[in-house]
Amino acid sequence: MTTSTHPRSQKKPVIGAATATDSHGGVGEPTLDLSTVSRELGRVEAADPGPTLICLGGLHGNEPAGVLAIDRVLEQIYRRPEGLAGRFVGIAGNRRALAADCRFLAHDLNRAWKPSSVERLAALPGPLGDEDEELVELNASLSRIVDEAPGRIYLLDLHTISGPGPAFAILDDTLQNREVALDFPVPLVLGLEEELGGTLASYMTAQGATVVGFEAGLHDDPGSVDRAAAAIWIALDSCGVFEHESRSEVVAARELLRRQADGLARIVEVRYRHSVDEGESFQMDPGFSSFDPVGAGQEVGTGRNGRVRAPRSGLLLMPLYQEQGNDGFFLASEVRPIWLPVSTAVRRLGVERFLHWLPGVERHPSRRQTFVVDRRYARWSARQLFHLLGFRQEGKAGPRLTMRRRRDQLR
Repeated sequence: MTTSTHPRSQKKPVIGAATATDSHGGVGEPTLDLSTVSRELGRVEAADPGPTLICLGGLHGNEPAGVLAIDRVLEQIYRRPEGLAGRFVGIAGNRRALAADCRFLAHDLNRAWKPSSVERLAALPGPLGDEDEELVELNASLSRIVDEAPGRIYLLDLHTISGPGPAFAILDDTLQNREVALDFPVPLVLGLEEELGGTLASYMTAQGATVVGFEAGLHDDPGSVDRAAAAIWIALDSCGVFEHESRSEVVAARELLRRQADGLARIVEVRYRHSVDEGESFQMDPGFSSFDPVGAGQEVGTGRNGRVRAPRSGLLLMPLYQEQGNDGFFLASEVRPIWLPVSTAVRRLGVERFLHWLPGVERHPSRRQTFVVDRRYARWSARQLFHLLGFRQEGKAGPRLTMRRRRDQLR
């Protein structure tokens, strides 16, 4: 027996044509009216307890592809629910910004998920500002789903970008997140969460959920809905919410994403973020796409002080081609896939117990599983070594880095 709910609007979609092509080539139903979208887009649940997959779309209001993809997949499952072995819940993110078709109204909702801020806002009497109200409502919805869950919790956070480029996956590099992310046949981007403080993905990872972010492509490309839907089908399979490849949609989804990722680096790590400060002008040069190679010193845009050049060679990620947002572009370097199993092995061995023996490394005076690295004395690539061992950078003061252990649920 399968139970389901689906609050559907009868209006036409806002992306592409009046109907959408699903990941296996069929024609889907008319999608949601984003001006009146519900917080919970719908859910399906098997009779027997199992894992819970939460799919979230529209955390940025100018990124509706994830919401439309969730609605599409829910409708397909309602029509044919066989193989369901757990629970699938679709959630809309910044509803007010989705209605206004803008990234955010007052501030970026996906930079506001710091535990202290979440607790403070939850305790305040209303009314709150737009994104603050959205955060409180969204956190309450997620908390209810987590509290009700009988098994493991997974979150797929769906996004799109303002510049062209292929789909790719993002994660806080815990072992449990990595386990699921590696099942997506797309490039895997590490280290981005260190550059973007206060993301929902990092917040939910810290709460014990297994979280993967998925960038489906260009904001207004109808193909981004196809790729987001493909990511949902793969997540349903990978997380065990559907029996292994019991659905033709799963096979088609893997093939769709595999084709568009052909020839791209499998794993990259972000090494640089070009920040655009509040009120600062930045204009990305036209013609750049994610994963384009750029050379050190190559001109890529124009800023407040003139031409902007790439400070190092690497692969360009997420060039900024929209008015809102303070991330001009990122640069990443390819990581050899062999390092991931090596990383898993050394994390399980607990090698971090001996890190303070290394030159330039000392334990943090007040925080557990945290080290301070002085790069003037650490004669090796300190940040990359700590990443290998399961740490993330949480602070920087001149040559000194603060590196804190990620929450790996070692099994």
